[in-house]
Amino acid sequence: MPHVDDHGVKLWYRIKGSGEPLVLSGGFGLLHNQFDYVVDILAKGFQVIDWHYRGAGESDRAWAGGYTLDRWVDDLEVILAHLNVKNAHLWGTSTGAPLSIRYAARYPQRVKSLIVYPSFKAGVASRKMFQVFLDITETFGYEALARFTSWIGCADQNVFSQIGNELALFEAEAFKRNFSIESLAKTLEVFTHIDLTSDLEKIKVPTLLLLGDSGQLGGKKTATAEAMRLFCAHCPQAQAVQIPDGGGTYCMIEKPRESAQEVINFLRGLV
Repeated sequence: MPHVDDHGVKLWYRIKGSGEPLVLSGGFGLLHNQFDYVVDILAKGFQVIDWHYRGAGESDRAWAGGYTLDRWVDDLEVILAHLNVKNAHLWGTSTGAPLSIRYAARYPQRVKSLIVYPSFKAGVASRKMFQVFLDITETFGYEALARFTSWIGCADQNVFSQIGNELALFEAEAFKRNFSIESLAKTLEVFTHIDLTSDLEKIKVPTLLLLGDSGQLGGKKTATAEAMRLFCAHCPQAQAVQIPDGGGTYCMIEKPRESAQEVINFLRGLV
């Protein structure tokens, strides 16, 4: 599988399709697998770039440096420079959203548009949630974490259904591939203390907030609605689209065609 070497650290990437580059950044446990159900749809019209930052997935795990958001953002820059990508559209969800936001703020000349879940500032609830992730994983393992995160991520109607069960199994297998339990605390620590409010104010490109309207992280929840409001207050060109009956950060898994079409419509509508 393709890698780029950054001073002895191998960074994984994968390309599908052709056209304008579209970089996908998923959550800490799913990584590129979060977009498994939309990637082939998107690749019909775009050059879709999946990637893994150091310490996770198919990139080098044995890395002694400190885990930081900026280090991971620079990993994406290394990959895009290696691929000679002058600028790209970014789609990030879950913890992939802060990565995409920070990249757009630090490398504005590299970004044509931004599509994200409105996750830009960690609060008390986020810190408690990440601590629960850590406690569950260290005590009970990947499968238990997947049961919990699938409940948080998926739409309300799927929580106790066969779909929800299949999603948890899908997540558990992805988790085993994409992160080590030993590195989880370091990874979650990065996202526990983010505040990208000032980054939002630097973003001038067309921006789409894309999320499902259902579930614990859906747009119908008060906390998510407030996050969208604050995001748009600091990034006034942002517009929001909610996928009906899709989970907040899992709409691309539960409603792949609808989610992909919204992304395609947004990108095709750019002047």
